[in-house]
Amino acid sequence: MRITFCGSGAGAAVNPRRGASSIHLAHGDAQVLVDTGPGFMERMADSGLEPDSVQDVVFSHLHFDHAMGVVELFTRLIVRRGAPVTVYGPRDTDSYIEAALGFARVNATNEFIRNWLDGVSVVLTRPGDEREIGGIDVRSVEVPHAPYLECLARRFEAGGRSLVYTGDTTYAPDVLVPLADGADVLVHEGFTESCLTRMAEGLSESGRQGLFKGVRGTHSRAESAGQIARDAGVGTLVLTHIMPLERDWELVEEARRAFDGTIVVASDGLSLEI
Repeated sequence: MRITFCGSGAGAAVNPRRGASSIHLAHGDAQVLVDTGPGFMERMADSGLEPDSVQDVVFSHLHFDHAMGVVELFTRLIVRRGAPVTVYGPRDTDSYIEAALGFARVNATNEFIRNWLDGVSVVLTRPGDEREIGGIDVRSVEVPHAPYLECLARRFEAGGRSLVYTGDTTYAPDVLVPLADGADVLVHEGFTESCLTRMAEGLSESGRQGLFKGVRGTHSRAESAGQIARDAGVGTLVLTHIMPLERDWELVEEARRAFDGTIVVASDGLSLEI
């Protein structure tokens, strides 16, 4: 398997160095997008990847910075001559995709395009789901993030190699350590308190408290990602979902407190053979 980051940034903040969350996963003839944050298609182009080759889309959850780019994907793919894509996602993905198809149908100027859009299918992959997607075995578990959304971490296995992608999550060893057990690569979000302090500069006291509560209550520190990697015995930890004011060396330093294996900070265009 080869993974290429088409977006390694986080949330609503505009980051000139990073697009929103998206990973391209390739194995044999299979071409899978794991999350489609806005702007990911430009990063695909920068990496020499062809959107027309995408066969399947897998969502971790439906926050806009992980899913909204699917509107652009559909709008561009309606001119292709391949089979319509299949979208796999958590609860409410069917409603989300129907809305995205509605945008794309505005540009449905002929019967072929209308048939292509009508052929897009949605498969709900609820917690505990196990299935094959494009020759890749995929296992899903629910992780804690936003109380109103179902958020799923995934384990991808093919050719004797394994990748685990957490999506957005707080520290969740009870579910993530078993999921990532012995994985070759763990892609886990991470932030540092130093970054939060920089982000809080100039905010009112209520703004500071809201920032701290919001990030700490829904995301994971880099050290927590290191703890998951250590306890699961993974080979390589890749930190992603990076906020604009993060410093790569601080992320690595914090994760290193818990994990002595290989640590990589994701960047757009980073490509790894697993």
